[in-house]
Amino acid sequence: ETEPSDFGLTDRQAEVLGLMACGKSNRDIAGMLGLSEGTVKIHLTAIFKALGVSSRTQAMVAVARHGIKLN
Repeated sequence: ETEPSDFGLTDRQAEVLGLMACGKSNRDIAGMLGLSEGTVKIHLTAIFKALGVSSRTQAMVAVARHGIKLN
């Protein structure tokens, strides 16, 4: 298993990635974490960059391929 921090992700970004992996929308994630949707999008951009992907689907493939541990 790989930790999200191994990819340079912050704890908050790992939280966002975990919720995204559960199929939550940006709006859902924002509500659950007390963030604005804009902030969630900023986190997603950083997550995609860290994982070297350009979409939510590719991010999920990367999580599976690298065995990234999500809460």
